[in-house]
Amino acid sequence: MRFRKIVPLVFIAAASACMNDTVPPTAVLSPPKSPALNGSMKSWEAGESVYWNTIARGLVVSHSSSPFFAIRAYALLSHAQYESIVAAEKAKGKTRPSLTAAVGRASVVTLNYLFPGNGAFFENLLTQQLASPPWQGDLSSDIPAGNAIGLAVGTELVTIAQADRFFAPWTGTVPVGPGLWFSTSTPPAPPVGANFGNAETYFLTSGSQFRPPPPPVFGSPEYAAALAEVRQISDTRTPAQLANAIFWAFPAGTVTPPGYWNIQAAELILKYHLSERDAAHLFAIMNMAGYDAIVACHDAKFTYWFIRPTQADPLINLAVALPNFPSYPSDHACVSGAQSRILGAQFKPEKARLDSLAESAALSRLEGGLHYRFDNDTGLKLGRRVARLALKIGLDDKGPSSH
Repeated sequence: MRFRKIVPLVFIAAASACMNDTVPPTAVLSPPKSPALNGSMKSWEAGESVYWNTIARGLVVSHSSSPFFAIRAYALLSHAQYESIVAAEKAKGKTRPSLTAAVGRASVVTLNYLFPGNGAFFENLLTQQLASPPWQGDLSSDIPAGNAIGLAVGTELVTIAQADRFFAPWTGTVPVGPGLWFSTSTPPAPPVGANFGNAETYFLTSGSQFRPPPPPVFGSPEYAAALAEVRQISDTRTPAQLANAIFWAFPAGTVTPPGYWNIQAAELILKYHLSERDAAHLFAIMNMAGYDAIVACHDAKFTYWFIRPTQADPLINLAVALPNFPSYPSDHACVSGAQSRILGAQFKPEKARLDSLAESAALSRLEGGLHYRFDNDTGLKLGRRVARLALKIGLDDKGPSSH
């Protein structure tokens, strides 16, 4: 296991009235509209972690990154940011290292690894930050010390990431038989993410730690009912169902589904005025849990190799593009279940709304014709189990090499 975890996560209290537990999904699907969504936001107005995560989301969009690249990128970046803050706060000396410099340099190092060829752009952003008014939470002025800490933390975590095996080539064989997935690409293509389940994890001992039980037996009455539901929705799809399926698709060229939850995090960090340390902590644990949820989801996908609804019934009409990997369970449900629960634990007044959003994300895949309901239910449950583990284990303050 790549990371050692000791100290349980402790969240700051969030003060606000509790939301109604029956928030309708259609009432909460509009993207937020704060400075966290646009390039006009300045780092000193929101904090370093919010600022650099906004930059990362923009890069995911401009590079048309896959959701899998994106969740790994968000996790690596936010982990480096948090660890650089911990290291800066623990540094000894007459003056504390600049958090702006530490987080900024760690961000530049990780983004250079993730998006090579943009070094001059990143350096220019950091130079502008350091020449701008300091963020209100950063009263330190020792920029060289902060820069050195961010460089060391970022370099160490990039070195670890280079050995995580997440994108290791797959050389296996697709199994053949009734109820098993097959590539519908023309020509047939190797499945995407067949090795994700074998990658190193942050909180899980392995991708198989929470492996769910098998899906319903292909051809059984339970399976036939689930398939019939997908067909029925496909045949009678309403404008609202179509809109939900399209909204949550987040294909390449968008922030991707985990990017949506990062936007939610940024909005809530600003709304509830989290400190820089707490903001970085939240981003880190949320994205690391989301990454682990994808690893666990793909462990299950490529254990069961379960057939897609449209492969069992070609008359099912898809509302959005069909991914080239097995059906069970749903990636959207896994990552949304994990990341929404981390946010809900931090911002308890928002929990009902966030749960409703995650359920809408999962339901969108049924409404789009891509998944059975049991794919979505299992995915949400799996993601939420990963979130509970992440919240129980937390992040210690011993630096990146201890994890």
